[in-house]
Amino acid sequence: MMKGNKNVVTFLMVLLFQWSSAVIAAEQVIESPQSDVERITRELLTTFEKNINQYKKNDAAFIVEVDRQLSPVVAFDSIARGVMGKYSRRAKTAQIEQFSKVFKDSLISFYGKALLKLDDTRLTIEKVDSVPDAVLNDYRSGKARLVPVNMTVRTSSGTVAISYSMVHQDGRWKLRNIIVDGINIGIQFRNQFAEAMSKYNDVQYVVDHWSEIMKGAATEKNAVSKKS
Repeated sequence: MMKGNKNVVTFLMVLLFQWSSAVIAAEQVIESPQSDVERITRELLTTFEKNINQYKKNDAAFIVEVDRQLSPVVAFDSIARGVMGKYSRRAKTAQIEQFSKVFKDSLISFYGKALLKLDDTRLTIEKVDSVPDAVLNDYRSGKARLVPVNMTVRTSSGTVAISYSMVHQDGRWKLRNIIVDGINIGIQFRNQFAEAMSKYNDVQYVVDHWSEIMKGAATEKNAVSKKS
C-alpha cells in the first residue's frame, strides 16, 4: 500500500475512533430521568399546597404557574403529534404547529383545574422506583423510544400509581406521556382526536375546536355552520 493511502486509512481510523468516543460520551451524559421526575413533581405539588387558597380564588394564576413549571419539561410537540396519530400525515405543517399550541394550552388548563378540584387533599410522593439499567441502556442504544419512571403518590384517601414516559430532547428529559392508575392519558387523547375526525372529517375544524372537543362542547351546529 502506498504511503499516501496509509495516511488516508490512518486518518479515517482516527476519525472513526473519535466519533465512537463522542457517541459513548453522549450516551454517558444521558442519565436516569428518575431524579428529574421526582424534582419536577415535588416542585409542582409544593407550589400547589403553599398557594392553594389563593389559587382557588384565582384559578387563572395557577394555570399560569403550571404552564411556567411544566412547559420546559414536557414534550408538547411530540405529544401533539402522537395525539393526532395517523391524521398528522394528512395535516399541513401549519395545522400541526397550530394543534401543538392549542393542545398545550388545553392540556395545561385541564391539568391545573383537575388539581384545583382536589379540595384540601394533600398530595405527597410516597416513592419513585429506580429505572433499571437495562431499560436505560436500551434507550441509549436506540432500542427503546421512551423511558418509564414509576411513582406512587399518596393522597388523603389512598395511593395513586403514576407512570411517566420520558424522552431525552434538547439536552434534558421531557415528559412524553403519563399513565395514572392504568389509564393511559396519551391513548385517551388520541382516541378523542380520532373520534372527532370520524365525526367531523375535517382536520382544521378539529384543530380549531380542540378545547371545546375536550370539554365535549363542540356541537354538530358548530360543524355545520363552519362548513356552510
